[in-house]
Amino acid sequence: MKNEKIRTVRLGAVLLVGGMLLLTGCSAAATENSTADKQPDKTVTTTLNPAIAAAAQEALKFYQSVTLDQPRAQLETMLAVPGEVQADGRVAYRDPVSGYGVLIKYGEDDKVFAKRLIPTAKAPELAALNPVPVTDKQAYRMAVGMPFYEVQDVMGSDGIEISLSKPETGDPKQVTGLGWFNPDGSYAVVYLNLPQGLVVGSEFVAV
Repeated sequence: MKNEKIRTVRLGAVLLVGGMLLLTGCSAAATENSTADKQPDKTVTTTLNPAIAAAAQEALKFYQSVTLDQPRAQLETMLAVPGEVQADGRVAYRDPVSGYGVLIKYGEDDKVFAKRLIPTAKAPELAALNPVPVTDKQAYRMAVGMPFYEVQDVMGSDGIEISLSKPETGDPKQVTGLGWFNPDGSYAVVYLNLPQGLVVGSEFVAV
């Protein structure tokens, strides 16, 4: 039980301070020891270049600036770009400079119910944060109920938050999505419930 609490706290730290780490351009370590082609107990440490960190922070700007329960009028004033209503009713806002954006689902009260990062075609800034490329096989190794530390082992690093939603009616759990990006624009997403940090689903978005 004590170990599970520690792992839950670690997940919370990843989600809350990930953006701050990008701002500071500090070093990030990734432990690779789970896939068949990796050597046991082998640790690979990568240094996050400050320029890459700054570029990634800029790419995530729209997404990170939006908060759940934020009124639509306030959000649109803050982002200062027109929204594009999608077929499913969600609204996309894209930064004309970086090309990145945020996809918003509004609740009946016209406040933010859920948000998701809209990447560029290749998202090179975010791909540069990955120690190694990710594959569809890694994404689909995620079993429902898998704890966050096992996700880290399979994916090779913590990933970055790219989606967050409020709990559905009658369900106390929130769902967040962690993403891992490749240079070709493909990426993997693992969805976790909060605050437990257990897998509820995963997907691989191909180019």
